[in-house]
Amino acid sequence: MRTEGCDASPTAEQERLLHRYAEAVTNAPPPLHLTSENDRADFRGRHVDDALALLPLLRGPVDVPIKVIDIGSGNGVPGLPLAICRPNWPFSLLDSDNKKCSFIDAFCVNNDIHNVHVLWSRAEEAARGSMREAFDIVLARAVGQLSVVLELAAGFAKTGGLLIVPHGTSWEEALVRSKHAIRELSVEFVSSNSYFKETGFRALVFSKIAPLSDRYPRRTGIPTKRPL
Repeated sequence: MRTEGCDASPTAEQERLLHRYAEAVTNAPPPLHLTSENDRADFRGRHVDDALALLPLLRGPVDVPIKVIDIGSGNGVPGLPLAICRPNWPFSLLDSDNKKCSFIDAFCVNNDIHNVHVLWSRAEEAARGSMREAFDIVLARAVGQLSVVLELAAGFAKTGGLLIVPHGTSWEEALVRSKHAIRELSVEFVSSNSYFKETGFRALVFSKIAPLSDRYPRRTGIPTKRPL
């Protein structure tokens, strides 16, 4: 069982796929709203490399399946670049935008990427079905309040699993405001990790310490309207 190389550089084949992905996103029709970047190199540098900087946090044997889900994947970042670099791990990319899901699914099919499953659903609904507490690692970018992100993500993590939340420079304040949510959602803050160049971005790591109460996540829209 190989555990080394968790933060290894992409292989030549993986680099080819990452290049094609950045090219596909920046060349996608504008109505898809996949990115505001018009240049492939800019998208690669600001978004793909940002995702790859999370690789050291994805602990586990690279040749044994570790189940990962990316909540609110959008244009595929960070889930798809990470899936390309972990071809033996099954990745689920979940988003509520059907057009973006179709784009990512088509890219994977056309490029023979077989370890990615694209799901069109709201997180509040998907976390109450067969995917509930089924994943070893949950990725969820902090695009809103941290307490909201945690509520939408916690239902997918197994007990003992990890939630990895890329966050901006206000992460300390966000943690303080989320103390109640952290207790309610059966997660525990583990660490804050500087992960992308000198931007001040942090990757917050939480551990799922017990099964999530049946109360969570609340029905669609409620976590955002009434944060914990």
